[in-house]
Amino acid sequence: MTDKTSANLAKVRAEKFGENLSEALDIMIDFSLENKFDCYSIEEQNQLERVLEILTDCFDMWDKGQIILVSKERETIE
Repeated sequence: MTDKTSANLAKVRAEKFGENLSEALDIMIDFSLENKFDCYSIEEQNQLERVLEILTDCFDMWDKGQIILVSKERETIE
């Protein structure tokens, strides 16, 4: 992958980060509310609940502006 392609991919990911994070959180919340975690073992349910907790924390931090994305390209310029 070229540096330009890599930079473009990073830019697209950064632009969609909040949207993707929100989508992942919504999916996990839906699964939890629909009791879809119940078909897993207790250990796996605990892991899924932990993922949901982490996604919730990350989304809250993103929503409050506590997470800022910086590209490598920008770092080298500064």
